[in-house]
Amino acid sequence: MFGHLKPEDFVDLTEGVEPPAKHRAHLDTCVSCRATWKSVQSAHAEVTSMDTKIPEPDWVLFRSSIRDQMLSRSIQRETAVRRWTGWTIRPAAAWALSMFMAVGVTTVAFLWNTEHQIPAPAVRLETPKPEPLAEVTEAGPERTLFDDLVQLGDKEQEQLRQMLESAQKGPRRRE
Repeated sequence: MFGHLKPEDFVDLTEGVEPPAKHRAHLDTCVSCRATWKSVQSAHAEVTSMDTKIPEPDWVLFRSSIRDQMLSRSIQRETAVRRWTGWTIRPAAAWALSMFMAVGVTTVAFLWNTEHQIPAPAVRLETPKPEPLAEVTEAGPERTLFDDLVQLGDKEQEQLRQMLESAQKGPRRRE
């Protein structure tokens, strides 16, 4: 819509500001802008006519009606509480609560003292016994550790692999 009037121009026209001559000439020749101007004028007329039809609320009456409703609710709530906790139930409830507290406190005190008087079982710490070494290999100047590893059989290689993997995982926990 290059060349058409902008929304600010329509607001200026609504407020009674005289547009420049080129805007007035465009409004007279452009059908789209003229239709927009007529719809803006009708919407503005409807909005301005509504200002006189809306009465101001009576705030004093509104506040007093809210206050009356809140007071009636509190009175209803108070009578409902009085019905459920009348004077006949209050002494019985107080007596039951005091008995419950007395029995509960003595039971907890008794259990607390008996729990602390029982000696704890002695804990034995078992130290793992070192496994005897099957064979100690001495590495001399003519033989190296690598030479010994190369000469291992399949079964010995598997055992060595398992020992290395278990060493990487850490010590085993007994469950």
